[in-house]
Amino acid sequence: MEKIFGTDGVRGVAISELTVDLAMRIGKAAANLFAPNGGKILIGKDTRISSSSLEAAISAGITSFGVDAVLLGVVPTPAVAYLTKISNSNAGIVISASHNSFEFNGIKIFNSHGFKISEIEQNKIESLILNNFKNIKYCKPENVGIIKRDRYFISKYIKYLKRLLRSIDLKVVFDFANGAASHCAIKVFNEMMRCEFLNESPDGININQNCGSTDLFFLSRYVVKNSFDLGIAFDGDADRCLAVDKNGEIIDGDHIIAAVALDMKKNSELEPNTVVGTIMSNMGFENFLKENEINFIRTQIGDRFVIEKMKQSGALIGGEQSGHVIFSKYSTTGDAILTAIMLINLVSRLNLRDSSEISKLFKPYPQFIKNIKISQENNILETDNFKKLIKKIRDFLADSGRIFCRKSGTEPLIRIMCESNNLNNLERAEQELNKFISGI
Repeated sequence: MEKIFGTDGVRGVAISELTVDLAMRIGKAAANLFAPNGGKILIGKDTRISSSSLEAAISAGITSFGVDAVLLGVVPTPAVAYLTKISNSNAGIVISASHNSFEFNGIKIFNSHGFKISEIEQNKIESLILNNFKNIKYCKPENVGIIKRDRYFISKYIKYLKRLLRSIDLKVVFDFANGAASHCAIKVFNEMMRCEFLNESPDGININQNCGSTDLFFLSRYVVKNSFDLGIAFDGDADRCLAVDKNGEIIDGDHIIAAVALDMKKNSELEPNTVVGTIMSNMGFENFLKENEINFIRTQIGDRFVIEKMKQSGALIGGEQSGHVIFSKYSTTGDAILTAIMLINLVSRLNLRDSSEISKLFKPYPQFIKNIKISQENNILETDNFKKLIKKIRDFLADSGRIFCRKSGTEPLIRIMCESNNLNNLERAEQELNKFISGI
């Protein structure tokens, strides 16, 4: 079967790859699968210039099958998950390409419980679309769904998060990446602490542009120059959160998870004493958990897979180095605002005015990441020369580190990650890869 879904929903260049026709078909399929007897599906979007066109197309698809489409406007991805669950909606749809630049867009779908849909459900949607909805009937004219706008529903999500945040004496700066958190996150934090906000003026094109969790350079310098206790950055749809300490050093997802998990363990709140990460989680992070007698489970990349493993194991915290952090007691998906709240509460409760105690919690293995552009005709993962190269690198890394290669589920790239506590081995691995890449 032709694949429409990647590792995190449907993703592609808006209009040309993720077309309005495909968006309408996804809306039809979602309505047919999740609300066969009518109902409602919530739709949220980020600030990309293409999001409104795709919103209109998805809404048309949903209503053509007799299901109401409730438009939430610009809201974070986790807000849609939360609101879908508490409103007894049949499903929730988010229009966003997350951390990607503005020309990309994407579609993510949540079930009625607020969880990202399963691979089985994705396959059913793909089957309906690729078979052109064979033997599926549209609704009668009198039963066509209604498109409703509810821009106040987001206030329920804001109130929920504000209840979790302690009033604290910290000076914090937030970078909203000109994305979906630009409005609602200000309402969460503004009354509770001394804070400033950066990149909160989206224009449809500047989402993730040299800002947010994908580019911490400016935030790092801003924190140091203006003597902030902490800097916090979100990505375009606010499901990822990274931070920088008072010295401008990065606090990534591994460090956030490690700090919160250790605190939970000390307070006997980590049952069943387990953390879930991915194959990209740093080996230094894994060793830290082992030293503190915390069980660690790795899963494949994608917060959907982390959540599935958390449900299976009962783990209360898990996530990715990139900033997808899941607190299963409070959310069904990665939530940047919630993660920021948990980090700020921890720094405040432990009186860590020197937030570098978190960035220094463990020493990550030195690491590099290479991205190689590919096409359908040029998938180097399957070539003998590339396989031989990776085996050679694995052999000399041995127990000192690891190398991992994968095809991106969101961009036309091969991602190669290598890490080692032996700098000579790491440098040799990078030289070997650079030599190979220059010859492509």
